[in-house]
Amino acid sequence: MASEAVGLLLGLVLAIAAGEPVSSTNSIAWSALAGACGVAGLGAFYYALSRGTMGVVAPLSALIGAGLPVLVGVISGEAIDGGRGAGMALALTAVVLISLPGGERTSDERRLVRIDVHQLPSVLIAGLGFGLFFVFLSHATTNGETWWPIVIVRVVGFVITISAVLVVAARARERTWKRRLDVTLGLPRLRARAVPLGVAVPVVLVCGLGDLGGNGFFVLATRADALSVAVVLSSLYPVVTALLAALFLHERLRPLQIVGVVLASLSVPLLR
Repeated sequence: MASEAVGLLLGLVLAIAAGEPVSSTNSIAWSALAGACGVAGLGAFYYALSRGTMGVVAPLSALIGAGLPVLVGVISGEAIDGGRGAGMALALTAVVLISLPGGERTSDERRLVRIDVHQLPSVLIAGLGFGLFFVFLSHATTNGETWWPIVIVRVVGFVITISAVLVVAARARERTWKRRLDVTLGLPRLRARAVPLGVAVPVVLVCGLGDLGGNGFFVLATRADALSVAVVLSSLYPVVTALLAALFLHERLRPLQIVGVVLASLSVPLLR
């Protein structure tokens, strides 16, 4: 919710500062669809994580989220030669290898990397939501718009998120609305951790700014090259996450993750 709010405000400032004309009705419709699919995908993603399927949610959702736009691009007539096709295959394989679990020692840890067949719909919705977000946002920006479509995406995402919070709060068993909202937003847990405001606020700002920047650069990438290439390269973010974790948190990369990093490095030149 905080990330959507920050992205909305910053996107609005950028749209006004750039002097970009307000989007057409067609662009607004595509942007609204993108915002709805993005939030739905993210909601299903976190729901699947909360059900104890984190070990397979990330690779499957990433694979579906990247593969769907590639399929749409090919059907739409995008030409993909042998070199680029190989690059896409390497990149998607790298994402899966980087995201795969490993090093589970206890029975509880092993349980988290299994998937219940009843959780597959959540994983599929997550992947489809992410994939359709890319496709619809690309359609929304075909006339040269950049920031207003992203603002519309944020408006829709913020409204849906707020609505979901209110629905969950209404179903909570707490007596007062204040207590219901507190529990729904997880505020008691934050207070228990005693996170200083000077730490929490910058994290939220960076989260919102990073999400907004990712959307903006994706739009620019779709103008510079084919949708399928932009989506596949965007899907390599788990590689960056793993490398940052190794650099700043001193986490050791597992052998499969190292292979994934190597494949990702090889895929980028092939996609040029």
